[in-house]
Amino acid sequence: MAKAFFRSEEMELCQLLLHTENAFDCLMELGHHGGLQLNNVYDEDRQLNGLYGKKVSLCQELLRIADSLQQQMLELDIKVCFYPDVDWENRLLERDLAEYGERLRRLHVETSAVMEHYNALDRRKCRMVEHRFALHKADKYFASDMGSELLYSESTLMTLIKDAAEESPAHRQLNYIIGTIRADKFESFELLCYRLFGFNLVVRFAELPLPMMDFHALKTEKVRKFSLLLLTNSTMIWPKVNKLCHAYHVSIYECPESATQRMALVEELSAEIEHMERILQESERIHIQILEVTARDLFLLRVNLSKAVRVYDLLNRLRPVGGLEHQKYLQAECFVPVSELEGVRAALKKGTRIKGGADRREQEQQTDKQQRKRRAEADADDDDEPNLEPPRQRTDEQSLPPLLLRKNRQSSHIPPTYFRLNKFTQGFQNLIDSYGISDYRELNPAPYTIITFPFLFAVMFGDFGHGILVSLFALLLIWQERKIAASQRAAKEENEILNILFAGRYIVLLMGLFSIYMGLIYNDVLSKSFNIFGSSWSCRYNASTLDHMSGQLNFDPSSAYFYSGNPYPLGVDPVWKVCGEDSITTFNSLKMKLAIILGIAQMMFGLSLSAVNCIILKRNADLLLVVVPQFVFMICLFCYLVFLIFLKWLLYGGLKSSPYNTACAPSVLITFIDMMLMKNTELDDDQCEKAMFKGERMVEYILVFVAFLAVPVLLAGKPIYLQRRQKKLKRQRQQQQQQRDLKELQQHGRATLKEMRSAQRYSIESQEDAVNERRSSKPKTHSADHAEEFDLSEIWIHSGIHTIETVLGSVSHTASYLRLWALSLAHDQLSHVLWHMVLSKGLKTNAPLYVSVPVLAGSFLAWAVLTLAILVGMEGLSAFLHTLRLHWVEFQSKFYSGAGEPFRPFKFAPSSQRS
Repeated sequence: MAKAFFRSEEMELCQLLLHTENAFDCLMELGHHGGLQLNNVYDEDRQLNGLYGKKVSLCQELLRIADSLQQQMLELDIKVCFYPDVDWENRLLERDLAEYGERLRRLHVETSAVMEHYNALDRRKCRMVEHRFALHKADKYFASDMGSELLYSESTLMTLIKDAAEESPAHRQLNYIIGTIRADKFESFELLCYRLFGFNLVVRFAELPLPMMDFHALKTEKVRKFSLLLLTNSTMIWPKVNKLCHAYHVSIYECPESATQRMALVEELSAEIEHMERILQESERIHIQILEVTARDLFLLRVNLSKAVRVYDLLNRLRPVGGLEHQKYLQAECFVPVSELEGVRAALKKGTRIKGGADRREQEQQTDKQQRKRRAEADADDDDEPNLEPPRQRTDEQSLPPLLLRKNRQSSHIPPTYFRLNKFTQGFQNLIDSYGISDYRELNPAPYTIITFPFLFAVMFGDFGHGILVSLFALLLIWQERKIAASQRAAKEENEILNILFAGRYIVLLMGLFSIYMGLIYNDVLSKSFNIFGSSWSCRYNASTLDHMSGQLNFDPSSAYFYSGNPYPLGVDPVWKVCGEDSITTFNSLKMKLAIILGIAQMMFGLSLSAVNCIILKRNADLLLVVVPQFVFMICLFCYLVFLIFLKWLLYGGLKSSPYNTACAPSVLITFIDMMLMKNTELDDDQCEKAMFKGERMVEYILVFVAFLAVPVLLAGKPIYLQRRQKKLKRQRQQQQQQRDLKELQQHGRATLKEMRSAQRYSIESQEDAVNERRSSKPKTHSADHAEEFDLSEIWIHSGIHTIETVLGSVSHTASYLRLWALSLAHDQLSHVLWHMVLSKGLKTNAPLYVSVPVLAGSFLAWAVLTLAILVGMEGLSAFLHTLRLHWVEFQSKFYSGAGEPFRPFKFAPSSQRS
């Protein structure tokens, strides 16, 4: 497994042959197992075989029915039973698909019938409620409150309504209708009535107290409605009024003339409404009961049908093999990891056994039925003669197993990249895959990222206290990982932030642990320091010295009176946390040098991996002409810079005499600049030496000269090699072509002699000659198809770009690692500010106890919230992104191409509530 993580697993190109009788069950088992990638199956120009088109349509139709049932459950707030083990239990077999279809169709018919009946009754109930309300308002309009006198008699209304078109008002008759209209249409309806009929039509309206269901067209929605009363005494405009009501979808209801009849109709409608409500409640109860029974297995049905759609769609894309009328096999080209060959074959055999066992059971049942039928016929037969004919027994057709054959010929596909991962390494591999997929058999950066990524993060985030907080959060995620995984599968909506943190829980744990370690190295705990081993510095000043102090007091590192000369055993001496500006200067110098050392070390490690890649993949030209010059360039310049840093730390220090005391310590940056510019900087102190060691300047000149000699090799080495190799290949092809021409001349000479032989002999030899000609023509066609295209100008341009990128990138990448110093300093200063500007105010308050306790609690709360939000949250995210950039650009660019293809096996995703 370790080898499979450092490099991608070896892939085997195979040919898969499936028999149509057991292809579904075999692919269903293979989809749960995985480990096989099919090639060219999902291409856009892939031609479908059409054998499983009806099956795909059937499964999609059943899925639509299942989705419809689930939508009804959501509307009625019915929970669907979730089975987390559905992928291991209750797997779909092809013989169960008919049962699924019959069951879903039956449920669909039952629920559709109940809903159709319910909607019809609900529509009728709404119309009766509207009718009752309209009658009540019309009766209130026509009659008084006491019911003894009419507010408006027919003669009164006749005098109020004037029709200019009628000449004989004596024969007028009052016409009226009642109904309901949508509130959003009433305003335009009323305006149009006035424009068309003027004062010849009286319009009275009242809003219904509750929104009513509107069943017009295909949509059903709750809307506000008005009840209408339209009165007129004109018979000519009455047809126009009816047409206008029909155009605005006004629901017109019956309205008796007398008040007694109206009240009787209102009572009758009220009784019918109560009866209808009881029927609707019973219908809804039946509907809920059907859906509750369906909810027990609906999740299983939907998951298995989704898998069946994928399987049938895949079967529909495979290439049929055999005659036009007997195409019993399906063929596909696939890639299988070598370690997964046995597992894939076992999964295919398991699918065959399932299919074979099902067929045998069905055949046994049919045989038993036939035998019982024959015995019944024999008992009913009046003839006493024995039946000498033996019973016919149906022979079982053995299921034909699928074949997974290895192919020797080359495929047009590049083998995919596959790593065997676990829950610990998966997160780190995701970081690498976000940049690019590894090439086939290329070195994988993920194993090295497991250490380098959290370590570089901790260099920027190093704080003992903050590291503990991050580690505790990661440990909480790991401790609750089973519950979190189960809740993610059962959740109806995906929580992206939690998913990201949970997927990288082990990355967060290592980042926290390394932050604790770097916090010990920096001696930094929430902006404070530990003094475990005792400081190597001591203060010898007394009170009288402080009283007569005229300037700034310093500790002299060259005096044993202040400095013992023994370095602090672990990390930084705690005295530097209380040195003010000297602390910032010292930590700046230390962290800047540390960033340069770590950056150059990681880049050199990347070049070493590039050399290993070239050796493993047998790219000797790249090793000698690309990687080695880069090594020489980096070693001569930047590794020498690291050497100067360590040499300075070893040679110079406190309690050492001149010229190796701290005052004579040279600046490494100035020394490196002088080396590149080939000049000497004059020293202020004559007692100090210009060089750290003898012959330093000569060594630097030689290193610069060798480094710049590597640049032409890097620029012109590989193009010249490729040009020479291309000329050699051309000469070899010309020699092969001359040999083929000579053979063809010899064959033509033999053919001339064969023409003089007998006809029978001639026919046999001519066939052999034709076969030989076809065989001899194959290498020629193959070489023409695989001729290499060679563009010298493009190669030189690419080499020049790569050389410029290497030279400039070595400088820019080294400078990019200074972000380790910058973010570490920013994190330290922010922690210092929060402590001294927030929490320290509450700790140093001199107020009474009843005031100081609330102040301390408030300051601590503010400090804790700001620490978690800014230092742990925002600073942690910033350090994470900068670490990711250092790995993607500065480290992986040295050896990692990231242009491979991922291994995409045919495998079902884990089923969840969102499936």
